[in-house]
Amino acid sequence: KRKCPKLKNNNRVNQAGNGNAPVKVYAVGHPGTNQTQTSQSDITPTTLDHYYDVELADGRIIGLNTILMGCTLNFLNHPFNIDLMPIELGSFDGIVGMDWLAKYQVVCVCAEKIVRIPWGNESIIVRGDESDQGNETQTKDKSEKKRLEDVPIIQDFPEVFPEDLPSLLLTRQVELQIDLIPGAAPVARAPYQLAPSEMKELSDQLKDQSNKGFIRPSSSPWRAPVLFVKKKDGSF
Repeated sequence: KRKCPKLKNNNRVNQAGNGNAPVKVYAVGHPGTNQTQTSQSDITPTTLDHYYDVELADGRIIGLNTILMGCTLNFLNHPFNIDLMPIELGSFDGIVGMDWLAKYQVVCVCAEKIVRIPWGNESIIVRGDESDQGNETQTKDKSEKKRLEDVPIIQDFPEVFPEDLPSLLLTRQVELQIDLIPGAAPVARAPYQLAPSEMKELSDQLKDQSNKGFIRPSSSPWRAPVLFVKKKDGSF
């Protein structure tokens, strides 16, 4: 099994000679594809005070004591930090380990041959070489929630949960009553000033609810002010 070093600042030792020589570092990917940008930069390697045995996919075991700190892995113009250990990999530019995948919460979907990488409110989609679809960046809609019609119980009884109530329900035997404290009086406050658009919206809503029987004209000192707050789509 691969032994992943957990490095700390106190166990990194720079040695003279080759330890300070700049080397070329390549990002993961293949030239000519748009999965990642194949780029190179000069990185000064850090020499460790001991070797780590790394087992490759072909069964070879290589001893390594050099690490490249602070490299950049570029997926679809989205940079990610990564530490690399230089190994001769043939046709591969690099191998991303489980520690890096777990750090960035990467999801591998084997059936679809894609890899999803979260990036803020986006999701970077990297597809395999055999896929006929290109790579993409999808934006997540955080406001998306489960719709009411998706609830199983509502699907079973659509007549009980209509989209719109045409009128009030039938009168029930139990009536709700709020008893007031003797001598209590409403708090005197000036009403909120409404804009013309809010006045029109208030008039339309009052007319609609009055036609359905939800409300009726009434005169009472215990009335509530009206305050409109715009929704995300701009409506009230």
